[in-house]
Amino acid sequence: MSIQIPWKEGEGNIVITPGSNGTASASSDVANEGLDREQTVVFRTTNSGVQASVSTTIFQIGKRQAFAVSEGRFLLSDGSTFNVIKKEFA
Repeated sequence: MSIQIPWKEGEGNIVITPGSNGTASASSDVANEGLDREQTVVFRTTNSGVQASVSTTIFQIGKRQAFAVSEGRFLLSDGSTFNVIKKEFA
């Protein structure tokens, strides 16, 4: 049984799929059309009344990057970045 966790930024979900011997894999159910993104996920469990947790950060490569000028990133009037497609996806 997979668990879906919504990305805090952008579309789609992080999909956690349990494996054997206490392992799990993480993926995304959509391609990331935006900037690279990351999100920390905390897993909690109870085993014989003892609580345990583990924190991991999930990374997903995006198809875009912030447009850069000599002063830094090019910002729009609302404070967001102007994003352009990465050359490997052009």
